[in-house]
Amino acid sequence: MQIIDTTAGRALNYDGQQIPLPALATDATVHVYDTPSGPWVGIQQPGEARPMYAGSGGKKAGTLELEADAGAMLETEKQRAMQRINAGYSAELARILAAYPDAETKTWDKQESEARAWQADNAASTPLIDAIAEARNTGKAELVSRIIKKADAWIAASGAATGKRQALEDAISTATDIPTVDSISW
Repeated sequence: MQIIDTTAGRALNYDGQQIPLPALATDATVHVYDTPSGPWVGIQQPGEARPMYAGSGGKKAGTLELEADAGAMLETEKQRAMQRINAGYSAELARILAAYPDAETKTWDKQESEARAWQADNAASTPLIDAIAEARNTGKAELVSRIIKKADAWIAASGAATGKRQALEDAISTATDIPTVDSISW
């Protein structure tokens, strides 16, 4: 009874049979039972209860240690890195958005589209901007100018953050070892 490498991954070589084993990101214990229908294999990962053959007539044949699979470990680290990157991205944009109530940010697209439409044609319909200008007691031209300036600033900031997040995602995707993945941060 031994664990071997095959073209399809690792397998348990037992009594002339090869039983495929999962690629895990952590070390595990392989429990093998002789049963009336052939070998039964249970995998125990850290923190899990030991698997037991539930049928009748099974007899414990032994245990082996299954080392963590390098590829699975790398993929797990890549997932963790993406979580870090996404959290950094969200935090950066949240710092900008923190100055505004959520309900107001939901009007930004409409404010911008009306402002750009009015800038292109002063006869364009702008009901939201008209209501804001009236409530603020501000001239429409000044308000349109301010909306466009803030929209451009938001586009630049969110675009830069989005580009940075995508570049880091590419770096994580192409990384071939854990130290490289771990070195990638927001």
